[in-house]
Amino acid sequence: MKKSIQLIAGILFLFATHALFAQNSAMLKSLTQSIRSHKSIEVSFTYQTISDASEPEEAKEGTAYFQDKAYKIIMEDQHAISDGKTKWHYIVEDEEVMVGNATDDDNPFKILDEVDRDDTGITAILDPQDQLKRLEIELDEGLKLILNITEMKFDKDYPKDFFSFDQKAYPNVDIIDMR
Repeated sequence: MKKSIQLIAGILFLFATHALFAQNSAMLKSLTQSIRSHKSIEVSFTYQTISDASEPEEAKEGTAYFQDKAYKIIMEDQHAISDGKTKWHYIVEDEEVMVGNATDDDNPFKILDEVDRDDTGITAILDPQDQLKRLEIELDEGLKLILNITEMKFDKDYPKDFFSFDQKAYPNVDIIDMR
């Protein structure tokens, strides 16, 4: 599941570029520069997984916020939050939060390394204004992740503690500190 959160986070960063993926380093560098040109990015999306062996799951909603190395991804079943130093992964159903040290591998920009391969298994769909609206990502063993963007906002200001887990808002969760 950690890999799925990182994949969703990285892909959502790429949504913000309004451009189709290209499989070459020059384009990826350009995409990265475009992404970094914004102070912050907020992306509302729906997502679902489809397996060859079963019916597609119902689409779920999520919102992702990015600012520098900090991010917050809120989905129905889990929240992934990082202030760039500490990361929190909240599993809603289990009422459990795993806390760890953030690393460069946790940074959603890391997904750009994976996109720079010829065998990424990513299909991008554009709307009539050439904005990226849908991604279909082939995962392991016949599993496909579908991401549909519903709204993007740029350069918003967030409070200092926005990119940290607010334990007071979740008084009954178990905190598992893995640092």
